[in-house]
Amino acid sequence: MIQADIKTIPNAKSLRTYTVTLTYPAFRCRYEMEPEKTNFAVMTITYAPNEVIFDFPSFMAYLRSFEDTPISLESAANRVLDDMFERLRPIWARVHVRTEREHGVVIEIAAEHGQPVR
Repeated sequence: MIQADIKTIPNAKSLRTYTVTLTYPAFRCRYEMEPEKTNFAVMTITYAPNEVIFDFPSFMAYLRSFEDTPISLESAANRVLDDMFERLRPIWARVHVRTEREHGVVIEIAAEHGQPVR
């Protein structure tokens, strides 16, 4: 089961527009149609903070909670984006997932929400 307990801390620079990027090269979840198999991907999360920011240890625990969950990579990307907006209320966020499959096939998913930062 996915834990959505993402802790936050106040953003000391909430009046400044900036972005944060987190790359998690070991994102794992179970195949939705074949839960005995594991999906491996690189997940990159970029967001423009508002009044609060991630507590990174709790956010990493949240990402690890996907490991035993049968969910498609598309659904996982959108779930992470939805949970981010629920807890952080960022100005903008993007979740990018990339995985390489057999025969050189590359799958990329990008979910985005909010006003892009210029």
